[in-house]
Amino acid sequence: MNLLLKNGAIVTGDKEFSGDILIKNGGIQKIGGTISDRTAEVCDLGGRIVIPAFIDIHIHGADGADTMDNSLESLKKISAFAARHGVANFLPTTLTGPQDVLMEVLEKIADLQDTDLPGANIFGVHMEGPYFDMEYKGAQNAKYIKVSTVNEIKKFLRVKKNLVKLFSLSPNNEEALESIRFLREKGVVVSVGHSACVYEKVKKGIEAGIRHATHTFNGMRGFNHREPGVVGAILEDPAVKAEIIFDKIHVHPAMVHLLIKIKGVENVICITDSMSAAGLSDGDYKLGELDVYVKDGVVRLATYDSLAGSILTMDSAFRNLLELGWSMADAIRMTSTNAAEEFGLNSGEIAPGKDADLTVLDNHNEVVMTVVKGRIKYKGI
Repeated sequence: MNLLLKNGAIVTGDKEFSGDILIKNGGIQKIGGTISDRTAEVCDLGGRIVIPAFIDIHIHGADGADTMDNSLESLKKISAFAARHGVANFLPTTLTGPQDVLMEVLEKIADLQDTDLPGANIFGVHMEGPYFDMEYKGAQNAKYIKVSTVNEIKKFLRVKKNLVKLFSLSPNNEEALESIRFLREKGVVVSVGHSACVYEKVKKGIEAGIRHATHTFNGMRGFNHREPGVVGAILEDPAVKAEIIFDKIHVHPAMVHLLIKIKGVENVICITDSMSAAGLSDGDYKLGELDVYVKDGVVRLATYDSLAGSILTMDSAFRNLLELGWSMADAIRMTSTNAAEEFGLNSGEIAPGKDADLTVLDNHNEVVMTVVKGRIKYKGI
């Protein structure tokens, strides 16, 4: 299907201009000015804003569905929900679990990777665990946390080539460092997360190949002037991209602002870390095998007082960045472009030759349309 988007207010990189976008075979062919094409379906945007679609690299679930449901239907449900909130590409994210269960979940995700889904595209998987530290386990199930081994990781990677895109672990021992080096050799982005490591251990992990930080500030040893901890190592090293859950709950806006100032706009990636309650009302839910509850928009474990994921959406994170004073160009970079660059996606920018992954916003920056590889997956206008 060819698609012609007319009369858009296009924002990409540091450029803003009005005009049309011609999409053919899932890619952007022409942008700007007045374009005509008799073969294309025409959609008049009426001056609405067009930006590169959001990319969510850390999402457990939404709309009553969870990645760990081990269900194709649940993954499709998450896909549709994500598109309604402007996401064109995402990584379903696992939790700690038994090896056999994780293998089955990976196989389900592999079946849907880069296929035509009801909404956002699944371009791979983010494995969050099971190689963490008990002290900062957060909402990860303690009974499945273990020491990493290259042999087990090989089994995960064998499910499908290029399926595992991001792997979160703690660089807490020599086995972990060996695992990090192996994952890097295989092209997987390695992230430090749920870690009690002191600064020096994290630095060794970065030397081994860590290039990413899982929900920065949350689930990790914090910053101290005598022991910089995990946070200190992340802030100091420009090679490490830092995820952030900007829902105004997990991290104070002042700390988000400080993170961006220190790391630079190009090294911060907004995520949702959302769980199955995203899009639903307050109440009792499951996060994997764990009981959680949502009250006043905050997700907590039922057994003890700990945050347990979020109900954040990427469009809300985008608006929060704007509210904090960052420009639309900067907000686009942190919700789309940076992730596209880190994971080699042909997205995150509106330009000829790029995938037609687009989000259309109204004048309140609410999502009214999402285009995924040239197909309209959500339309609210």
